Amino acid sequence: MEFKKNVFVQIEKFNWKNFSLAKDIAQKLGNGLYIVLVSFDKEEEEKIRKEVSKVCPNNKINSFSSFGEAKTFLEDFKPTLVMLSQEKINPLLHIFKHTDAEKFIKGLNNFNILLLWEEAEKAEKILINIDYETATEKYIQIAYSFTSKVAKEFSFIYSFYESFYEHMLMKTHADEEAKQLVAEMFKEHILEVKNLLKRALGGEDLPLLVIKGDPKKEVPYYSRTHGYDILIINHSIENKESYIENTENSIGIFLD
Repeated sequence: MEFKKNVFVQIEKFNWKNFSLAKDIAQKLGNGLYIVLVSFDKEEEEKIRKEVSKVCPNNKINSFSSFGEAKTFLEDFKPTLVMLSQEKINPLLHIFKHTDAEKFIKGLNNFNILLLWEEAEKAEKILINIDYETATEKYIQIAYSFTSKVAKEFSFIYSFYESFYEHMLMKTHADEEAKQLVAEMFKEHILEVKNLLKRALGGEDLPLLVIKGDPKKEVPYYSRTHGYDILIINHSIENKESYIENTENSIGIFLD
């Protein structure tokens, strides 16, 4: 997939660190960067335009007073990638409060989205999540296309929710029988995910990291504790908001 139109959206406050990263990502993808400003006063907007022109004289900047106007522009413009700054927030508070970026992307299901952690400076190591129920060949191809252009290192990961399956099967089977069935299911799931990867990547057989536990918790935790700069998930994944809340680094939400 070609990332032809890359947009950097900023809401009320301009994050220069994220701008530098977004500019670098756009350059690696082989295209320029469009900037969308939302809810900035005229004086601040002029300052931003002047500073941006010093480093990116050809950048196009559009300014809007509301989320609605900016989202209408994006719907008409049809960018390939929309990047925003993601506010750093206490994980416990995050359960009850959504960031401005999260509010903005609600309903934007037709674009690849990248929420840049507000302190993010690089995108060198990327983790691509493969959800057993909802990941598609299209999603894998898009995530791989982006990652292969941007990152120096990347991995695919799948988390098997062993305790959930055991709990469900133990309602209808003896404990040992349930555990045996789950062990067989584990092998089947890994094989199916590996085959999906192989089909999506034209027969290329790439390694797959396999962990166990609740995916919406364990995958973000693995990403954070193993030094990944970005975690990528697919739009249709169940509990998408929980993945975002549990991720304390940048997160991509890509088309499927």
